[in-house]
Amino acid sequence: MKIKLKILFALTAFSIFSFSEEENLEKGDIVLKDRGVEKLNFYHPVKEQNKFSTFTEFDFRPDKNIYQWTLAEGYQSITNLWDFNYKIEKEFHQEKNREKPDSHVWDNEISLVRRNKDKKIGNSTWAYRTFFKINHAETDGKKIQRTSTYKFYGGQKISSFLSLGKGGTYVEFEAAAGGVKGSLKNGYSLLVSLKTGSNLGYGIQWSNTFENEYMNYNQYRKINKSKWETLLKWTYELNENWAFSPELNFKIENFIPKKQENYAIESTIGSYILYSKNLNDRLRIFGKIGPSYRIEKSKSKDFHYSKSGFAGYARLGIEYIF
Repeated sequence: MKIKLKILFALTAFSIFSFSEEENLEKGDIVLKDRGVEKLNFYHPVKEQNKFSTFTEFDFRPDKNIYQWTLAEGYQSITNLWDFNYKIEKEFHQEKNREKPDSHVWDNEISLVRRNKDKKIGNSTWAYRTFFKINHAETDGKKIQRTSTYKFYGGQKISSFLSLGKGGTYVEFEAAAGGVKGSLKNGYSLLVSLKTGSNLGYGIQWSNTFENEYMNYNQYRKINKSKWETLLKWTYELNENWAFSPELNFKIENFIPKKQENYAIESTIGSYILYSKNLNDRLRIFGKIGPSYRIEKSKSKDFHYSKSGFAGYARLGIEYIF
């Protein structure tokens, strides 16, 4: 426990120390990922400093249907140094096996992010940020026990755009620590993550997320949850507004230490039609639809699940930059 408190203190002290640095607000050679929009799978930097989007998603799986509404997602520039980021999301899970109860899920996150002085490492310039974040996750239903967590994080994030691959590679590293208010047990969480996104050329993109969370809250007792998710996709633009994109996605989560195997695996291969239409310079609508084939496997001490089959996905939304 003393070690965890030292880590919490170190991250907090480091965050406070970063505020005393002389700020360099001049734009460097790198492209900041949080100041742009994604159109037809490709990132486009924009000069507007604020973004708001709302969209609905329909995920028809072999075992259940998921209806998801992201009420609000985006960022708001407060000053030259501070940003306010937000995401408000609601999901409805409708089980096809009527013996299983339906459920609804909240997944919300707000954060204050401060830009610090850029760091020069080798030949690369790294954007360096301090953030304070609140995450709320809740699952409830008529026939299931309600569970919820509120995570209060403080941490650091560095990111850069490296000359790896034909079109370059975006790299982001994040470390955070904080307290957790759980519906079953209060505690704390330590989180580290590494995200990469590469343009390999000829419309091929490859992204990876590596994440590890040390959990001591609710039903988790000093457990490490590790996650790796990889996405490989190719995009062929049909015209200014339409594109075709086959995708291959794989995700695995593992809990350590456990005496028995404890993991969850998802694998999806699909082909999608993408749509993006600018209504004016700041407002656009976007969509995605297509079939896929899913494989899901999970195992724990008292549970084993395996399911595969065809699925369908659709998304429709609107985005405003200002």
